[in-house]
Amino acid sequence: MNRSLVLALAFAAASATALAADCPDDSGPRAAVQSYLTAMQDHRFNDAYDFVTASMTDAKSREDWAALQKLFYEGGEVNILSIDIRKAQADASDAACAARAAVPNILKSRDKFNNQGTTEFEIYTVINDGEAWKVDAQETLFDAAGVQQWFPGEEVPDFRDQY
Repeated sequence: MNRSLVLALAFAAASATALAADCPDDSGPRAAVQSYLTAMQDHRFNDAYDFVTASMTDAKSREDWAALQKLFYEGGEVNILSIDIRKAQADASDAACAARAAVPNILKSRDKFNNQGTTEFEIYTVINDGEAWKVDAQETLFDAAGVQQWFPGEEVPDFRDQY
């Protein structure tokens, strides 16, 4: 067997088992993601602002950020169809999830450019700013290995009528 292939398979197996532990109490991190996504789903962008950090808003004011979100969502006819928030995972630097955690989510949505809808496998980084848990970053996974690491057993759906 090719040495590179063996190393790649060993790395993939190690990565798949390297998932962080569940947070002992994930109610705060999960609630932050739930509140943020529900507000975005309902197009309540002013409310969504309360659940994100300055990093997520590019340090924009509530009014400016909400106006941009409204423009994007309405212009693109974006509709969040479903949210599936999973158990929060401990960050390598914070095993107790006291100040930081990763929250996986499967989001299904549709917009005017993709009327068949899409499934997004997302990882939200949430932080406790001393007053509340807030979404600090969001990453969408596109590769099957990353999806399997965070969402074991889930499959990235194929688009219909691909060319």
